[in-house]
Amino acid sequence: MSSAYKSIKTPLLLASLLSAVTLLTACQTSREPVPEPRYVPSIVLGDAQTLTIMPNRVACASALPMQCLLAKSSKDGSIFQIPYDWIEDFQPTLGTEYVISARPQIDEAKQSLTGYWTLQNIVSQRMVGKPQ
Repeated sequence: MSSAYKSIKTPLLLASLLSAVTLLTACQTSREPVPEPRYVPSIVLGDAQTLTIMPNRVACASALPMQCLLAKSSKDGSIFQIPYDWIEDFQPTLGTEYVISARPQIDEAKQSLTGYWTLQNIVSQRMVGKPQ
């Protein structure tokens, strides 16, 4: 019985192994993976707003360590943070308060603000104190 069992066992084991390999290779595709298309936003400018840019920078409330400008909206008086280099064409000097006209950048497809701004003009500026 032992000899008959061994003679049946070997071909059965080989057939099982061959079936497993065939099934595994049948599930695989030979195509190269295709990456998702890259999203390129269409940026439009929103209505111009008058902002007062405070004279000092503060640490941003974000996961990344960076400096932010404090901006005060003339529309509703709200104060919010703008990363220091997110207003295009605007290089503020520490210790100087600015009143600027700027337009928010909007992702047209998503209809949402990007967080970036485009400077229209500097309305006024005044030295408030020496930079620290």
